Amino acid sequence: MDGQKGGLLLVMAHPDDESMGSGGLVLRHTRAGIPTYLICATYGEAGWTGKPAGAKKEDLPEIRAKELEEAAAALAIDGVELWDYPDGGVSAADHPQISQRITEQIVKLRPRAVVGWGPDGGYGHPDHIWIGACADAAIVALDEAERPALYHLAVDQPLAEFYREAMRLGASNGGLALQPQDSVDIVIELNADEVMMKLRAIDCHQSQLEDWRIAIRSHQRLMQQGYGREPYITVSSKAASLTGGGLLGEFG
Repeated sequence: MDGQKGGLLLVMAHPDDESMGSGGLVLRHTRAGIPTYLICATYGEAGWTGKPAGAKKEDLPEIRAKELEEAAAALAIDGVELWDYPDGGVSAADHPQISQRITEQIVKLRPRAVVGWGPDGGYGHPDHIWIGACADAAIVALDEAERPALYHLAVDQPLAEFYREAMRLGASNGGLALQPQDSVDIVIELNADEVMMKLRAIDCHQSQLEDWRIAIRSHQRLMQQGYGREPYITVSSKAASLTGGGLLGEFG
C-alpha cells in the first residue's frame, strides 16, 4: 500500500467496518481529493450468516475479501491492507506485532490523521477494542513530532436511538450492546447524496446485510437519521474540529 503522503488512514477490524462505521467520513475526504487508506485486520471469516444465497461457510473469507474490494472502490479508497488475524481472536493475537505493522504503515504513508476504534469498540466487540488499542500504541511509538492526529469512532445517544429503532425493522439481529458516549467531539452530518453513496458501499457487503439493513431502504427519514450521522472522539489533534467543508481539521 503506497501512495501520496499526508492523507487519511483508517485502521479497522473487519470488512464492512469501513463502510458501516466510517463510510461517510471516507467519502467526504476522497471526494475532496484526500488520499485515503485502509488497514483491515481480519477477513471476517467468523461472520457467517448464510449469505449470499448458494455460498458455503468455508468460502466466506474469499467472499468478504471481494466485498471489501468492491466497497473500497465504491468509497474511492486508494489502498487497502487486508491482514489475516483471526476473526474473533484479535484479543489473543500478537499485539506488539500488530502495532509494529501499523507503525510501519504510518511511517510509509505519513497520514495527517488516523481513525480507529476506541476502548469501547463501539459496542464492546473485542476485535474492535484490540485493533483500536494496537493502533493507539502504534501512534504512541512514534516520535511526538511525527504522530498523526488520532480519532476514534463513537456511538452517541442519537445514533444509539437510531440503531434501536432500525433493528426493530428486521428479526435477523438480536441487538447490539451499544455503549453510547455522553459527549463526542465531532459529528459528520451527511447530505442525502452522501448517504446514498455510503449505502452503495454498505450494499457491497452482501454477506453481512441483516434484515433491518434491507428493510431500512423504505424508511428514508430513519436512514438519513442513522446513516447520515457519524460521531467521533478526538484523541489528539492540533487542528480545528472540522473545516468549512466538513473535513477533519488536519485537511484545512
